[in-house]
Amino acid sequence: MTENLKGIAGSMKSGKTDLLITRAERLQIAKKIVFIFKPSIDNRWDENCIVTRFNNKCFPATPVTNSAEIIEVVVSHLESGATIDEVLIDEVQLFDPNIVEVIQTLLDLDIPVTYAGLSTDFRGEPFGSMPTLLALSDSIQKPTAICEVCGDEATRTQRLINGQPANYNDPIILIGDNQYEARCVKHHEVPGKPKPKI
Repeated sequence: MTENLKGIAGSMKSGKTDLLITRAERLQIAKKIVFIFKPSIDNRWDENCIVTRFNNKCFPATPVTNSAEIIEVVVSHLESGATIDEVLIDEVQLFDPNIVEVIQTLLDLDIPVTYAGLSTDFRGEPFGSMPTLLALSDSIQKPTAICEVCGDEATRTQRLINGQPANYNDPIILIGDNQYEARCVKHHEVPGKPKPKI
């Protein structure tokens, strides 16, 4: 079966971008034409690359301010008579909700897509369009990180403000690196989070 939509989902520091770059490198070895996109808001290390956290590996990427720009770039390339074998998208959870339609348009153009993103936000709740994309994916990789408190497998992203867990009512998106830790479920804290209604 052909896998047209592949997802990479995990917490901060789980190696999602490493896996995306590995995918890009394999495609290049196979002489495939690959386009990588990233949200321009994510300018932590390099505005025109996706960068791995642990070994600072950098791979060229096109920054876009919204998901519609992805289609503009792709269509412009195709209209020039060129081909695209696959599109890769990093930090997909930071895009506007139209990213789902954009990805479906790419698939309708017979362009496979691999995306990477945080499956949950710092609250431990589904992040942006990730739930829909994960449901539509043909395959999903779910790398884990290491809990920075106890060393167990980490699947959550902990936001810290002045060394303390961020409150539930703080903004969902806050670009940066030092204020985040990988945490296991046991050590993930969200003060002010509403209790489930039973």
